[in-house]
Formats: sequence, C-alpha cells, structure tokens
Amino acid sequence: MNFVLPFIIFILTLLVSCEEKNDPKSHNLLQKGVSHLEKNESIEALRYFKYALSLKISSHMEAVLYRNMSIAYQNNGKLDSAIICSQKGYEIAPSDSYLFYINRAEYNILTNDIHTAILDLKNAKLISPDQMEIYQTLCLIYSGEYGDAYFDPELSEFCAKKSFQLKPSNTTKEQLGSIYFQNEKYVKAVAIFTELYSKEPTNKKYEFYLGQSLYFAGDERGGENHMKKASERDEECKAMYHEIFEIGQHLD
Repeated sequence: MNFVLPFIIFILTLLVSCEEKNDPKSHNLLQKGVSHLEKNESIEALRYFKYALSLKISSHMEAVLYRNMSIAYQNNGKLDSAIICSQKGYEIAPSDSYLFYINRAEYNILTNDIHTAILDLKNAKLISPDQMEIYQTLCLIYSGEYGDAYFDPELSEFCAKKSFQLKPSNTTKEQLGSIYFQNEKYVKAVAIFTELYSKEPTNKKYEFYLGQSLYFAGDERGGENHMKKASERDEECKAMYHEIFEIGQHLD
C-alpha cells in the first residue's frame, strides 16, 4: 500500500511599499491579479500583472509583479516563462533586498539548484523573518518535493507550522495536513482535513485527502469510501485513487 501526498506550490508575494500604495492604479491591478491567482485563475491573473507592468512603476513593484507572474506561469505549466520572470525579478531588485533573494530562490528551485535556493531563502529570512512564503517553500524542500537530498521530516513540519502560524489559510492548513500525513501523524491529518472538508464539502480534493488520512489512521472502510466518492467526481482524485489501490494490490 502506498499513499499520495498533496503538495502546495502556491506562494504569493505581497510586499508593497508606501510608494506603490500611493500609486492606486498599479496597486489595484496587483491586488486583482493576486485575487485571481488565489483562485488558480492564472491566465486572468497574468493579464492584470502584465497591464501593471506596462505602466510607469518602481523597480520594487516590477520585482513583485515578476514574482507573481512566475507563480502564475508555473500554475499554468509554462516553466520556461516562469524561469524568465524569476530571473527578471531578482535582476531588477536591489541585491541586498528581500525581493532579490526570494526571486532568486525561486529561480534556483526552477533550475534545480536547491542548495543555493536554501541559502537564498535563509538570506531572505534574515531580512524579513515573518514572511510566510519562506517557510512554505522550505517546507516543500524539506518534505522531499525537490528530491531526497534535503529531506528532513522534523524541519518540514516545523516550517509547515510556522507558515500556518504566519498566515492561517486553507492553503497553509492543507500543507500542514499533508506534512502530518507524510510524517505518519494520521490522526492530526484527519483533524485538519475534516475541518477543511466540513467548510468546503464540494471540494473533491479535501474529501480525498480526508479519506486518505482516515484510511491510514485505521478507518479503512470510511477512508476508502471518501476517496472513492471523490475519485468519481474528479479526474485527478481518480488518478490518485487508482495509484493507491493499484500499488496496494501489486504489493499484496
């Protein structure tokens, strides 16, 4: 029997200076783009970011926009464009700034230089220690999302908890639940996904992750029932369901 672990690669940068707040047009476009990004509407988000980029704006705002554009392109499966945006983001930002390091960290992750990405994230943390996205990204690294070289269950859990503490949301809560699941703390994972699913009972992935957690917590019948129901309504859940039970049957 195996498991399918949900990972969150959705990170936002909303570091906006007083200068940008005094420019309501570009700031409004940024906010609208981020709103679409939060709904996983990447194409619409890019439209607002590109429009803001066409205005006369500061280098700080450009770096913020390129950061979010990189995320939108990643969500849309356009890795080459995401790499270009991350590179532009750190080249525009001052070399001693948070935006420099967070954009370069993303660039290094996308180009598979994880060691340098960790150093960049640590430098970003020295400049701005309370940014959720630092811990969210480190959590992904330490949970093995980018290979086993830096896999560290304790650090991944610490970062997931810190990320949720800094910005409680469904996204950070889902990440924490997934880390509890990966670290075989199934009862804690059940508690988190029960809460998420109760708030959004039409969310197929929450139902699947709840079922997965229940299954490994010992409630095999209830867990499989939830996973099966979710798989009947969502293709991605269906693929995860078949992966779990086909692997399980093969191992038997």
